Amino acid sequence: MQPSPSFNTLVYALVRHIPRGKVLSYGRVAELLGVPNGARAVGWALSALKYTRVVEPVPWHRVVNAQGRISIKGAPEAAFEQHARLEDEGIVFDERGTLDMSRYLWDPPPPVVAELLRDAQGGRPDADAP
Repeated sequence: MQPSPSFNTLVYALVRHIPRGKVLSYGRVAELLGVPNGARAVGWALSALKYTRVVEPVPWHRVVNAQGRISIKGAPEAAFEQHARLEDEGIVFDERGTLDMSRYLWDPPPPVVAELLRDAQGGRPDADAP
């Protein structure tokens, strides 16, 4: 029997599927993983990437706050990098540094989320969702 994947692993699996030029909020990632009020935990998971070896890259820059703003605290170079990466993908920010969530939000259908989480759990159909 395989151990169930960690919360961070599930965050990374979901974030890897955010299409280029689209974003999710920290809270929406948590909701899709079945963890209401888990926005901070998503932020911690993405922050842990700098200390974690992952085989497949995680496009962490595609996760913003619910207002469509970059919310990296205490690391201006990372915030600048996130902004630049998003602009490189065609995302436009207004003069306040906010992106239009109604335009750029990725809204995956529940079956898509269920399938990618199943894949992250080793394809076990009987695996409990987080």
